[in-house]
Amino acid sequence: MTNPVNKIDILLIYPPLGIFDGILRDIPLSLIYAAADSVKKGYSVKILDLRLYPNSWQQEIDHCIREGCSLIGISVMTGNPIRSSLAISKYIKKQTRIPIVWGGPHPTILPEQTLENENIDFIIRDWGSVSLSMLIQYVKDGTGEIADILGLGYKVDGKVVLNETQCWFEMLDFHDLPYHLVEITSRNYNRLNNGEVIFPIFTAVGCPYKCTFCMSPAVYKKIKGKKWIPYPIDAVIEHIDFVKKKYDFQRLQIYDDDSFVDIPRMRLFFEKYIEMGFHKTLKIDFRGVRINELYHMDTDFFSLMEKANVELMAIGVESGSARILSEMNKGITVDQILHVNRQLAKFPTIKPHYNFFCGVPGETYESLLETKDLILTLVKDNPHCYLGFGGDWKPLPGSIMTERAVKEYHLKLPDRLEDWAEIDNFDSIKISHPWYTPKMDSMIKLLQVAGHLLDKKVAEYSGDLGPVLGKMVNMLSVLYQPLLRLRLKYNITFFLIEYDAKTYFFRYLTKLLRIFKG
Repeated sequence: MTNPVNKIDILLIYPPLGIFDGILRDIPLSLIYAAADSVKKGYSVKILDLRLYPNSWQQEIDHCIREGCSLIGISVMTGNPIRSSLAISKYIKKQTRIPIVWGGPHPTILPEQTLENENIDFIIRDWGSVSLSMLIQYVKDGTGEIADILGLGYKVDGKVVLNETQCWFEMLDFHDLPYHLVEITSRNYNRLNNGEVIFPIFTAVGCPYKCTFCMSPAVYKKIKGKKWIPYPIDAVIEHIDFVKKKYDFQRLQIYDDDSFVDIPRMRLFFEKYIEMGFHKTLKIDFRGVRINELYHMDTDFFSLMEKANVELMAIGVESGSARILSEMNKGITVDQILHVNRQLAKFPTIKPHYNFFCGVPGETYESLLETKDLILTLVKDNPHCYLGFGGDWKPLPGSIMTERAVKEYHLKLPDRLEDWAEIDNFDSIKISHPWYTPKMDSMIKLLQVAGHLLDKKVAEYSGDLGPVLGKMVNMLSVLYQPLLRLRLKYNITFFLIEYDAKTYFFRYLTKLLRIFKG
């Protein structure tokens, strides 16, 4: 006797993101949050993370379709995920009429253009847990009114219809988060295949700032009231205790857009965190930290962070040019950056990871040199700091900076959904914007190389690449650093073959790890 097929109500798909999927995979938190209300109301949900199946994603989808489901959802960001999500949607539509709903940042900002694609039936803007549960109720049970589903977009006789959006944050109770839908193991979720599981949680939602390069101000514009809302510290501590007892992980990542808006609140967090003894077995990473907030912390606060075993803080510095920082509306100064860096140098176990990006509208060769001078000073003053230079500036839809690029520099934005796939920091051919000069383009490439090799990242993480590959990479880095410093000191950007070498190295790093680590 054969077992009956267990039909699922909702299949939620996390698409491949890009070339780093083989070495950098975090838990698909967005889908866990999206599924919460549907699971709470008794619907069956399956999360399929296609990053885990790079060579067999079609078979995984086929298996789920054979099991049967009523609705398929895909979480989509701007850039390369659009390419993979479209491929997934097209593949599904070739063999079934199951409706597909897209959610995430891109359909939130460009709902009409997204729905123009024939392979997408619905989109959900903004926070989608409750809206998704109402949609499955409508699709599967035929109950409820489609017009009542906040944030939903759909088509009637080929015409796009957009419902009113939600004007508040979804503050979900951690007890309702269906972590069980994801197999949280070191094999599935880790970085550099080092066996270390990183568990993300939120202590707050939103962001009170209005950086011009970010799409969040456009998303949060409709929010009534405060744009940053913290969870009670006792609830955060209880959340950590809950997941710590259920899952084996070594690193906690605080996933907030901004964690330190309220510094006394975070002091209380660290005190209670230490009181619970979490610091004895867990390291902490912070995803969203600002210079102006660090600037107001005293030595005692940094000592408390050190005791709590804070290891890494991702800090948005963006540029070394005061003019560019002003145009970004960052609300920070170069002097503040230097002061914070010198303060953190006194606490070498806390590694600031300073993130930069180049090529914004209004960028000049001179402003790039200011950024170059800043990173040299940062590394000199604090040898333990990390530098992060992603790709060139990415024109995110809905951001003020993107609007400026279109108005003042005649930047042409994609007029089709699929063309947004080329607007990606890493997977596309290097972006070159209309305001670039060849000299600027070459300096940006040099800065991107420096972001990987000027600091101690390679030396400290090469061990995760295995004994053979790690030693090779570290040796090449040590040999190259004097040349890199010479290039930076005298602005030597010609014959920059190391930029291409860097690109190919990261493109094939997954294969290299497979060869050298087995």
